[in-house]
Amino acid sequence: MAIRSEDDLGTLWRNQSTAAVRLSPQQLRTRAEQFESQSRRRYLRDQVCSGLVAAICAYALFSVEGGLVRLGYALLLIWALYCMYGLRRFGSVLQRPSEMAAQTCVAYHRRQLERQRDIVLSWPLGAGLAAPGFLLVAAGFAMGPKHLPWSIAIALIGVGAFVYLTALIYGRMLVGNWQREINGVLQMSNQTDESSTSNSE
Repeated sequence: MAIRSEDDLGTLWRNQSTAAVRLSPQQLRTRAEQFESQSRRRYLRDQVCSGLVAAICAYALFSVEGGLVRLGYALLLIWALYCMYGLRRFGSVLQRPSEMAAQTCVAYHRRQLERQRDIVLSWPLGAGLAAPGFLLVAAGFAMGPKHLPWSIAIALIGVGAFVYLTALIYGRMLVGNWQREINGVLQMSNQTDESSTSNSE
């Protein structure tokens, strides 16, 4: 397909192949354990980062001057606390079954992949909820008692936008890799079900 515009590029991206990742049962068990470890580290990192943001915003809320800046920090504090709650409820690692038989391992790994995929898919909305507070803080520094130059506020907004877009691109890459793995796990699950059915017959 010849790419002549951004629309063509978008169409090519949406129609790209999501071939399944094929794994043997032993590879799947090893991969499930590795993914569980990675997910726990990611969960801990995100909780710590959200906690640090909440602590900084709580401190700034009572130490900075200017109503606009304080309102922005208050919104960011609420956002950080909401992120911690959302991560705990939807992004925590599932408890591994006591016995990891082949069929159990397939089902467990699929649920784990889908759970992490869904939390990453929520990143655009989750990060977007921080935008009002972030903009108020940036504008408050320029309009508040210290009257910092607007160029600094604009640069701060630019850095925030860059971090946001970088996180979205990284998230899309993760989701694409995990979706291919989910497709492969689903194939293994179907093969296991067919094998169990044929053996019972």
